Amino acid sequence: MPLPASYEVARGDTLFRIAGKVRHPGVTLHQMVLGLYRTNPDAFLDGNINQLVVGKVLSVPPAEAVSAVEPAQAAEQVRALVARPVVVPAPPPPPAKEPAALKPPPVPTPPKPRPSPAALTPDQAAQRMREGLQFEKSGDLAAAMTAYLAAGESGNGEAQKKLGDIYNSGNALVKRDYETALKWYQKARVQGVDIPKPIVSPGPKH
Repeated sequence: MPLPASYEVARGDTLFRIAGKVRHPGVTLHQMVLGLYRTNPDAFLDGNINQLVVGKVLSVPPAEAVSAVEPAQAAEQVRALVARPVVVPAPPPPPAKEPAALKPPPVPTPPKPRPSPAALTPDQAAQRMREGLQFEKSGDLAAAMTAYLAAGESGNGEAQKKLGDIYNSGNALVKRDYETALKWYQKARVQGVDIPKPIVSPGPKH
């Protein structure tokens, strides 16, 4: 049966397998491999004998061309060609991601100011002053102090004088504090309350 003049490379084919199929009588396998390689240089990726391109149609060289190279020389050349490493192309690098837009730091929300307690009306302040006196009379100094402060901070002059007296002398609940006493006395004077002098005890004599 005459040998084919060409051979189409199929998936899984190697040059040695193809050479065995189309080898001329009287030539070695290495001679046939070398003849196919030299006749079809475009059938190999980057000229590498190990990388045969699938789908290429190889031209089968005539026996005279194949046998022109001595068997030993053909074997040596084929071994050198096979020893070339297979170059596997590196995968392309992934596209660089654009840096995420920097978000400005969140602006801290300032704390809402606590609403100050609503000032008492003059009548309410006077009522709190009277309640303070009742609390103090019954021995509830804490409740009395709360009532005096509410009335005094709302502008009740009597409560302001009372607070000055408390801080001027001190009691079981409040330590003596001349500076605070003077502050309350001054507020009481602004309200028209008569404050006799001297109210604050003088310091010790040297």
